[in-house]
Amino acid sequence: MKKFAAWLLLILLLATSCLTAQASTPYRTYTLGTDGDLVETQTAYDPIRTMIRFGDETLKMPQDMRMGPDGNLYIADNGNKRIVVIDTEGNFIKEIVDKRNMKSPMGVYVDEDLNVYVADDKARAVLVYDKNGEFVMEYTKPTHQLFGETSPYVPLKVVLDKRGNLYIVSKGNTNGIVQISPVGGGEFLGYYGANNSNISLLTHIRRFIFGENSSAVGDIVPISVKNLTIDQKGMVYTVTEAADESALRRLNVAGKSTMTPEWWTDLNSAVAVTSTGSIFTANANGTLMEYTSEGDLLFVFGANDALTEQRIGMFKSVTGLVVTDDYTIYVLDATLNSIQVLKPTEFTDLVHEAFTLFQEGKYAESKAPWTEVLRMNSLFTYASTGLGEALYREDNYQEAMEAFRNGGYRQGYSDAWWEQRSNWLHSNMSTIIFVAVGVIAAWIIIKALDKRFGILKPLRAAKNWVCSIGIVSQLGWAGMMIRNPYDACYGIKREKRASYLSAMILLGVFFVLNVLNKYYAGFLFKSMPDGYFELLNDFLTTFGVYLLLTICCYLVCTITDGEARFRDIFITAAYALIPMIIFLPIKLALTNVLTYNEEFFITMIDVVSIGWTALLIVLMLMYQNDYTLKQTFKTIFLTLFCVLVVVALIVVLYMLISQLVDFIVSIYGEVVYRFVKKV
Repeated sequence: MKKFAAWLLLILLLATSCLTAQASTPYRTYTLGTDGDLVETQTAYDPIRTMIRFGDETLKMPQDMRMGPDGNLYIADNGNKRIVVIDTEGNFIKEIVDKRNMKSPMGVYVDEDLNVYVADDKARAVLVYDKNGEFVMEYTKPTHQLFGETSPYVPLKVVLDKRGNLYIVSKGNTNGIVQISPVGGGEFLGYYGANNSNISLLTHIRRFIFGENSSAVGDIVPISVKNLTIDQKGMVYTVTEAADESALRRLNVAGKSTMTPEWWTDLNSAVAVTSTGSIFTANANGTLMEYTSEGDLLFVFGANDALTEQRIGMFKSVTGLVVTDDYTIYVLDATLNSIQVLKPTEFTDLVHEAFTLFQEGKYAESKAPWTEVLRMNSLFTYASTGLGEALYREDNYQEAMEAFRNGGYRQGYSDAWWEQRSNWLHSNMSTIIFVAVGVIAAWIIIKALDKRFGILKPLRAAKNWVCSIGIVSQLGWAGMMIRNPYDACYGIKREKRASYLSAMILLGVFFVLNVLNKYYAGFLFKSMPDGYFELLNDFLTTFGVYLLLTICCYLVCTITDGEARFRDIFITAAYALIPMIIFLPIKLALTNVLTYNEEFFITMIDVVSIGWTALLIVLMLMYQNDYTLKQTFKTIFLTLFCVLVVVALIVVLYMLISQLVDFIVSIYGEVVYRFVKKV
């Protein structure tokens, strides 16, 4: 019995240790959902070890790390003023120390001949050492006049292309990356891949008011590149501490970006690229991101060690990143003076397998791993996109459309729908022609019979009877707004040809059509996610905005000697919506049959319907108030200003009431607390 209890205790301890190991990952992993937001997914990379000591050596404020052709890691150990070389297991290989020239190594790069290039900011040079660690030469500040006498040359990072040209990130130099040729000891080739300047709305206003050269505008300069790397094809990748598209760029030989990342963070500090084209970036605070070669986000993971827990997988200040071809990640931390190693999980290996097969053109073979990825996580949108691409290339357009829709990939869905629609038209063209000819022939025959025997007379009588009903007649008056806006406005104002009820019905129809277009338009043209509804918000927005506009317009017309009553403005404005009411059903139908190739038709419908409605509103205000065109536009401007004032007052009132309620609640809580305390 004691032996059995001992075995049971041992099993429980082993089980507990296994659970602890599984829960050891101190961060969550995310990927992009169909709506562009991050959604949690399986752990992509597990932290497996932390390297702090390398034999008897340790690091001090390391600033950069590269993997050489020999498979070793080269580290710019800034605090110890040296380059440390270790293997991937953390064993110390050698060090490069140069007390005479090396003062503050910030960046390191190793070429095919194992020559080591060191970017040294205090030495103001890029130092070159051979494979034995002997000093060879240095690249100091270019003397070429195009470099600029006042342009700073403070090397922070450096990489080389296959021709031996150097790409140097210089601190504070906003002109771009410094490109130097090895010819003649360092010939300046020019600036390369400068970031664009981002001008805010406030800066635009200042430039408009004070002029472009005014000191009030300030200097408008781009942000400097933070770090860079280069792939086997010679494409340079840069990261910048910016929350815009310059956060990650892939530059061609002309220095132009050829990739827009799907998602990014600011404070980017390191970048690495595998031989298969996968891109990894690191945020200085510890967030790691993996992208495909096209900039599509695969994973976001990592955690900041804000509480100094020093747990494996948490970072303080990432300054270097190396990723091997088997997707092992080495993360250099300048604050923790360590290198953490992360390994891909089984789930991530499956994603990489499917992605590699697809890139190699093995579309049929990639279906199985993509399907397995979706089985493990149905929210992994990139797997849906990859599966859709594989199905598309097999001419299985129907299933490809479904996969693209699940992955939120609209362009792929458009291409698949184009092919599916073309196949359907080719298969059914004869039937369509026969039906069209039959309908036309039937209509001709019916018209001929009606002319001879009056077979449609009962229908015309029924139509006349329906149109004689008061509310139907009032709604029918909307047609006059299309044919003759002046007579329509006159009939509404003088002849009571419309009422509040008919106006509300038209508003209701307009609201319903808007809702249908918002939630039931074709996938390509719908802005709302599938299954998401906010009808109450839509109702309050439509009717609230309409009521606010009509009230403000009436108030403005009253003080500007307008003749229109509130009734006239409220009803006529609803009748002016008739062009949109006519075109919205057409737009809804077209969004469900068109692709991006015919998007022009949707845009044209929007322009025509909105423009026509705006024109009718202008004419309505002119006719109802007996205004000139100038007075009409003045009234419109004052109405919009009045709306802004009312909205501002509502916001202020809401804030004051909220503060009053909070104050009363806090007083009540204090009274209750003191009463209970005394009791």
